[in-house]
Amino acid sequence: MRIKSKMEEGDRIVGKHVFGEIYGFEESTPEELKKILLDAANIANMRIVEALVYEKPTVYGAVVLVEESHLAIHVYREYSYGIVDIYTCGEKSKPELAYDFVVDKLKPLRYTKNYADRSST
Repeated sequence: MRIKSKMEEGDRIVGKHVFGEIYGFEESTPEELKKILLDAANIANMRIVEALVYEKPTVYGAVVLVEESHLAIHVYREYSYGIVDIYTCGEKSKPELAYDFVVDKLKPLRYTKNYADRSST
């Protein structure tokens, strides 16, 4: 059996990262955020592995692990401010669709959307 220790000619990793901030939206529960992320993962052709939520006095959120990587939302209560982070590897997933779905569901007054190509070569 041959084990590759480095990428070889013609190998390519497709990495897509969509992330941003949401401002001025109605507070959701951590479980509601998890449901939104699970729906977003399905819409964006991602394979779900696990989902979890957390809640602290000033911050709460949800994270969905997918075979392609992750979707996450972290919300800071006192500022009505959230961070959305969606990263995937592979050509079939569509993190842009997932991000747009999250924004549509949370209906912020304002939001940012950034894209970074994390692909090799």
